[in-house]
Amino acid sequence: MNRRAKVLVGLLGVAGLYWVAPVRAADPPPVEGEKGMVASDSALASEVGAEMLASGGNAADAAVAVASTLGVVHPFASGIGGGGFCLYFDASDGEVDVYDFRETAPAAATADMYLDAVGEPQPELSRRGGLAVAVPGEVAGLAALHSEHGVRPWSSGWRSATALARSGCPADRLLVERMTNYRDEVLTHPELAAWLLPGGQPPSEGQTLQNEALAATLEAIGEEGPGEFYAGERAEALAKTVTTAGGLLTVEDLAGYEVKRREALRSKYRDYEVVSMPPASSGGVALIEALNILEGFDLASMGAGSSASYHTQAEAMKFAFADRAAHMGDPDFVEVPVAHLIEPSYAETLRSKIKPDQVLPLDSYGSATQLTPDDGTAHFSIVDERGNAAACTTTINMGLGSMVYVASSGVLLNNEMDDFVQKPGAANAYGLVGTEANAVAPGKRPLSSMSPTLLLRDGKVFMAVGGSGGPQIISSTLQVIVNVVDFGMSARAAVEAPRIHHQWLPDELWVEPEVARDVVVNLESRSHKVRSEALYSAVQVVVVDLKSGRRSAASDPRKLGAPSAQPSVGASTPKK
Repeated sequence: MNRRAKVLVGLLGVAGLYWVAPVRAADPPPVEGEKGMVASDSALASEVGAEMLASGGNAADAAVAVASTLGVVHPFASGIGGGGFCLYFDASDGEVDVYDFRETAPAAATADMYLDAVGEPQPELSRRGGLAVAVPGEVAGLAALHSEHGVRPWSSGWRSATALARSGCPADRLLVERMTNYRDEVLTHPELAAWLLPGGQPPSEGQTLQNEALAATLEAIGEEGPGEFYAGERAEALAKTVTTAGGLLTVEDLAGYEVKRREALRSKYRDYEVVSMPPASSGGVALIEALNILEGFDLASMGAGSSASYHTQAEAMKFAFADRAAHMGDPDFVEVPVAHLIEPSYAETLRSKIKPDQVLPLDSYGSATQLTPDDGTAHFSIVDERGNAAACTTTINMGLGSMVYVASSGVLLNNEMDDFVQKPGAANAYGLVGTEANAVAPGKRPLSSMSPTLLLRDGKVFMAVGGSGGPQIISSTLQVIVNVVDFGMSARAAVEAPRIHHQWLPDELWVEPEVARDVVVNLESRSHKVRSEALYSAVQVVVVDLKSGRRSAASDPRKLGAPSAQPSVGASTPKK
């Protein structure tokens, strides 16, 4: 039994992001079977989810277990100090429920809070420190999902994460790499460094990191419910830590946080129904718009990895990102023309503009003064034995979020306020600029690219998919869908295939180094401004063979994740 498996067994017995070039994992064996599947950014988190399924839990129970574990295994990316989105397919009635637990701006937030005396943006204020912190939504979102769909006790979803934090979580390769990159900055926060930089140095792979304060918080949430996070002593300590760091978040903000239930976006692609996330995520709208454009092209005849295929997909991406910039925002604050943007006839109009051998002038895709920011940092996809499915994306935004750390509760807080627009035309941490539709306002949710998505056919789940990696979430999720549906790739091949990315602004076509040189030359001949660079997005997918019922799961090697299958031992009857 390997080290990770031993740790997992022991635990069960007890119970954002800077642009960092990815280092791919070694080829793992395919993960296939007829029972439940979990694909996430962490092998350990995937195993925790699979064990939850084996114990009688369903996809909702496993989602709680995976999300809580990811916050311990990869605290630089997600955790209870952040928020996210989740789609849940209930096989008993074929319905899809949408959970928006995106972070919100504090009640005292103002549109000019990041501007200096002469009206110029101060970007560092929205990226690190107290003013960067938005009201966390993850605990409330998981509670809403579980209360409506979970079959195991709420507490069961928090036991593995609690045990990991208490007894020591083995550092995986990705955590080691991130802590190596962030070492100098983390060292300026001694209490955070005491957790993540033992002895002032990045941990070695397999070295265990303990956090008793976090363990106690996770345990309390599991035993007493989400009120342990949003009210009482922990809420008071959280608010005090933020205000001491110069922020605006209050105990009233925490007590007033609400999960939004929204209507899923629905469309068709080839023979499948596409179900995705509505605003305040821009991901679903942009993804469906791009798929609608591609619907009119015979991608299969172009061939996977061909210059024609990449060119066509890049042009679809540019139109989708231009519309994302011009129209997207929190639907509770601005009117978003969703129906128009995902209407097939609109896609037909855009499709007719695409030239097979040449890019268009930049302003042909949209106004060249608008683009909205975002980042997303952890995704997991789950399909259980009964056919229920969860596609969930969670985040604390940039790597290590705001770096505001509540030492008494072990909570690392998000810097989601950077996903708002500081000033029209001003860039965020990812070099992206935005519009008034995504301006700061009290209680508002910043725009996101997170794109949890389900593909259905004949009332059953064919695919659960989504990713992490800011704007690249949209393009990467798009390409994995195309790779499976149009090019007939397996889940694993679809995720591992070289990818491209174009977000309209800046006018660059990112092309991974694995793309053949002659393809790159051909793209350049079409006037694409090619930037050869590894993409930092990571997609997690589960695909179901609807004839045999056999499932296959794949985790993106770009983020060193690994999927896990529900063990054969274990009944599907819930254990209370």
